[in-house]
Amino acid sequence: MKRGGWLAAWFCLCWIAALAWPTGAEGEKEKTERFVVVTTDEVNVRQGPGVPYRSVAIVHRGETYASVAEEGGWMKIRWKSGQIGWLAATYAAPVERMEKVTVDKLRLRQQPRFDGRVIGYLWQGDQVAVIQEEGKWKKVVSDDAVGWVAASYLTAVEAAGAAQTGVVTVDSLNVRTAPTLEAERIGRLGQGDGVEIVAAKRGWYQIKTRSGLEGWAVAEYIKTDGKQAPGADNEDAASAMAVEARFASLSKQAPGSYMYSWTRAPIQVLAGKTIVLDAGHGGKDGGAQSADGIMEKALTIKTAERLKQKLEKLGARVVLTRTGDDYVPLSARVAAARLYQADAFISLHYDSAEDPAASGITVYYYDRFADYGLAQSFQGPFSQLAALPFRGVAFGDYYVLRENEQPSVLLELGYLSNRSDAATAATDGYQEAVTTAIAAAVKQYFE
Repeated sequence: MKRGGWLAAWFCLCWIAALAWPTGAEGEKEKTERFVVVTTDEVNVRQGPGVPYRSVAIVHRGETYASVAEEGGWMKIRWKSGQIGWLAATYAAPVERMEKVTVDKLRLRQQPRFDGRVIGYLWQGDQVAVIQEEGKWKKVVSDDAVGWVAASYLTAVEAAGAAQTGVVTVDSLNVRTAPTLEAERIGRLGQGDGVEIVAAKRGWYQIKTRSGLEGWAVAEYIKTDGKQAPGADNEDAASAMAVEARFASLSKQAPGSYMYSWTRAPIQVLAGKTIVLDAGHGGKDGGAQSADGIMEKALTIKTAERLKQKLEKLGARVVLTRTGDDYVPLSARVAAARLYQADAFISLHYDSAEDPAASGITVYYYDRFADYGLAQSFQGPFSQLAALPFRGVAFGDYYVLRENEQPSVLLELGYLSNRSDAATAATDGYQEAVTTAIAAAVKQYFE
């Protein structure tokens, strides 16, 4: 080839390369930016791509961020108001799309099949990040876990329209780093303050203010233009309201002088929670019976009624599977938990054994993932109970546990086959002590 031909070919190659090469920061952003979702409970965002760099923030499972670069197993992300940080790539995954759950209590499974182990649940309106697809299943990341769900119960998140705005309706409203009462408070808004609503989740709004404050606030105290915010639902609004509420009380100090003081409203830790109490046996099914004629069915309803009062004082909505000496089939007891979408199902019983020396309290669970956490919450309160020994937490293949989709436990509160246990269980003192311990365990579980 002649010299002129070589020069012409070289010029063409340079011209093509120039067209393909991004120009400026915006071109680079369009070419490399994608979104990633955090897949572990919490992880540090660092100043540089490595553990020796100082941590500048902590991000949590289910949160999505723009990823602009990767280097040596680290992702460079925009994590807050355009700030840049580095996240270990092991703890994040590329987001294929954001989708929304269309039904309540969608099972989140460990494997992409219907017999896969259930590791959690999603609720209607929840937004999840889809990171993988396999047949009719999608692998998603929620705030609580990473797992597989049936694809037919997800739908695309609608594109955001004009920004929704709202106005604060109370004198003092906390702004937090996450939609939970345990999250750090980063600011406070006053009545009449305007906000832009970015997203909504279970009784909370993610908001922005003109001053640059960004965070989460209880949705009940922000009046909007009437349109629902993205993903909004009020499932946990009552719980958040009960703790975040403030009221101004006028306290008289002396004749002619007054002082305003801010007082925290009564904290009801179980507000918004539904507890189904199952008094074992009843009617034609008397259950166990002591040598002195104490019947299990009479004790369980006595325990349930006293426990109901204690849980209601903590703010819970309590449902009894029976309110008198009625026979209720096991299937109907389980159906009650499903009907009322119980946050916890507690079946109350008194035990019996061939060994008359058998004594104490036992907590039974069936599902290691759904029930074990609830069962473990009884460990402390029952261990401190002086009246009867605590035998521990154990697996139990009982119908009301096995067939129950809600978190559930079965409590054996003493042995009627043991004369001492039976006499103790029948006293008002024991009933007061054991129901106090159960209420404390339920409170601990939800805290």
